[in-house]
This record gives sequence, C-alpha cells and structure tokens, in this order.
Amino acid sequence: MPDSALNVIQVRYGERVTRKSVVLHDYQRYGQPDADLQMDYNFWVMRSADRTILLDTGYDISARDWLGEISVVPTPDSLRLLDIDPASVDMVITSHFHYDHIGYLGLFTNAQVVSGQAEYDYWFGKWRDNALEGEFTIPEHLEAVRRAESDGRLRLISAEAEVFPGITVYPVGGHCPGELLTLVRSASGPKIMAADAAHFYEQVENEWPFFAFTSLTEMKAALAFINKLAAETGAEVIPGHDGRVRDKHPSLPGPAGRIATALG
Repeated sequence: MPDSALNVIQVRYGERVTRKSVVLHDYQRYGQPDADLQMDYNFWVMRSADRTILLDTGYDISARDWLGEISVVPTPDSLRLLDIDPASVDMVITSHFHYDHIGYLGLFTNAQVVSGQAEYDYWFGKWRDNALEGEFTIPEHLEAVRRAESDGRLRLISAEAEVFPGITVYPVGGHCPGELLTLVRSASGPKIMAADAAHFYEQVENEWPFFAFTSLTEMKAALAFINKLAAETGAEVIPGHDGRVRDKHPSLPGPAGRIATALG
C-alpha cells in the first residue's frame, strides 16, 4: 500500500429501522411509495502504515434514548475488537456535533480534533445561551471539544483543507451549520464520506434533503456538491447511515466482522 493510501473501515455501533416518510423531508411530494430504511449508526476508521484517524466516534446508546437506537457493539468494545487503543489515535474528524457523532470524543485524549468553525460557533453559542434543551447536542459532549481546545488539539476548519495526506474536508453546512464532508484517498480509490450531509443513497441519487436541517438551502447545495465532487474525482459516495453500505462491501474477517465493513 502506498504511503499516501489509507485503509477505510466503517464500524456499526447501533441501528434502527425507520421509514422514508419519516426521515426524508417532504417525502410525500415525490409521489413515491413509502418503505422501511435500515438506519445504521457508524463511525469510520482510516489507517495508514503508522497513523490511525477516526471520522466521528459514536455515542453511548445505553446512557440516553434519543430516537430508539439499538446498540450493536459500543464504541469502546468496537475499538478493542479492532485492536485500537483510543490513546493512540492520531486524529478525530468530527463531521458535526450531534450526539451520535461526538458522544465518545472524550476517549481520544491525545488526538487532534478537526471540526468545522461554523459548527463550533453555533453550538458553543447555544451552550453559552443555555439554549441546548431539545437539541441533538448536550453539554457533556461539547465539553470534550472544549477540552481539546484547552489542550491545543482543536483545529477549526472554515474552508476546504487537506487535514492529513489523502484526507480533505469540505465545510458544506445544511444538516448542521458546520457539517464537514470528507474525501479520502483510500487504497481502493477515492471515497466521499458523507456522514450526515447524506444519510441515505436516496438522498445522493435524487438530492432529497433529510428531515433535520439548520438550512434547507445549504443542505440542497451540499447534496449537489457531493454529486459534483464524485463526478470530478471518480469517488464512491458512502452515505452516513445507510445499512445498504454493508451489502456493497465485505465484512472484516473474524469477530470484528459483526460490526466492521471494509470500504477500501
């Protein structure tokens, strides 16, 4: 494997079944039949010869019932199955600050944390104004971001940036103000890690927005950008929560295969 290529693994820590009409904005206007969607809750591991980088971290499903998620294997146990010591992780990219993406950020005490500047400004402003009630973000999770900042480990992104050789992030907004899209030059070819810029394949294929957004205009623009970037780079798009990703890629061998899918 060339030094610049990365192996990418998707790790499923939780799941639930939902409906298209529930999670796709204004779905009825498309005139399509409703159907179930397998919604996986994931984080992603990107490894070079000597570096380990995470995209998002998952959260402790047993500690808080948000939307009826079912635990598969909690993040700490998933990391053990993958032989990853949290203290050895070099970088954590946060796609955004929702609970299911940064809930375990505090585990990674030595990692550089890469986050969107707009995401930081938005959520820390709400925290300061005591306006987090009813949101998908809680002070406990933001505290891990603040610790990274105090340690000098927080890098805030406001424009396209290569944050590691072979990994470029793009602030796109929409689902959250500072949503980051991640392009990875993997060992099998480029991958666009959409996270919550596109939860499901239907959103990529049709540019249909998700039901939860801070800006519908930015969300639509983000979906269009995903397709533009995929066309320009030849990258495969990996939606952030679609259970069908596991149908398209092989599981890792051994016990880790229950939770880990090899993306490239």
